[in-house]
Amino acid sequence: MFRQPGDIASSERECPRSHRGARPTGAGEQPAPVVFYRMGFFDKIFGKKPALPPAGALNLAELSRRLGVDAGMLSAIKIVYQPFTIPKRNGEPRQILAPAADLKNVQRLILRCILKKLNAHDAVHGFERGRSIVTNARVHVGAAVVLRLDLKDFFPSTSSARVESYFRAIGWDAECAAVLTKVCTHENGLPQGAPTSPRLSNLVNYRLDTRLAALGRAYNATYTRYADDLTFSVRPPPGAVFRCANILIHDAKQIVSDEGYRLHTDRKLKIHRKHDSQRVTGLVVNQIVQLPRETRRRLRAIEHHLKTGKPATLSTEQMQGWDSLRAMIVKQRELT
Repeated sequence: MFRQPGDIASSERECPRSHRGARPTGAGEQPAPVVFYRMGFFDKIFGKKPALPPAGALNLAELSRRLGVDAGMLSAIKIVYQPFTIPKRNGEPRQILAPAADLKNVQRLILRCILKKLNAHDAVHGFERGRSIVTNARVHVGAAVVLRLDLKDFFPSTSSARVESYFRAIGWDAECAAVLTKVCTHENGLPQGAPTSPRLSNLVNYRLDTRLAALGRAYNATYTRYADDLTFSVRPPPGAVFRCANILIHDAKQIVSDEGYRLHTDRKLKIHRKHDSQRVTGLVVNQIVQLPRETRRRLRAIEHHLKTGKPATLSTEQMQGWDSLRAMIVKQRELT
């Protein structure tokens, strides 16, 4: 890891270790289901002046009305998934669970009529309207150190108990929360392939993001999350950078564990100093948000080949997709 140059004691004074975040469980205990603090939590997810139902006031009849689906059909729906695999970037297989047509239709209704109306934490950029890999990257431009951490098995590790606790917290009664959980989870986790899973992964983890954002503020660092990718950009006083980076990694690992997840601590832990190519969600953030240099060079070569009729590794249609990405980067990196 990092070695702190100079006087370590002075760096400790500049970078206090008092912040650890509230830990909901004791040593050796299993992570508890999500407990939401009613005022601050609901103010965030519903807006400044939420009209809240009493806890458990929303029943199966109300869910049926909102979704336009018969209550009996909701309770009796069969939970069927078709597994298949797609390759990851490193070539390893990633399992996707494709829901059956009837199940997928109900999940889409839940997403559109219930989940889309709620707010995730401001630090979340994945699967959120108006957010992208560019908005996730641009807040980290010009940092002394960029830390990138990765959650293991993010969707499957988001437990059914936490999902059900969330539905109870936003007003659904026990029967209805159980039905919603049954429809949206599989084998005690969020199925990667269900249309509800990305949005639920953000909503359920409001407390995780709150704690990690507070950890970042305690050490003059900015925190964002894009799906299972956690990023901290560190801007502490000179001489305290490395000490703060070490503490951030240690404390983030503890918070993540408290919330029921595990971090990749080997090849997926990335620590980039200023003189490195600092990358966030695949984009370079040293000075401005842009594609990596090797990608830009490759795209220029492909463009030249396409214009001159030489063989190219991308088709014209694929290049149009890259052109759209480049245009999005230029547009969104200038927004404040």
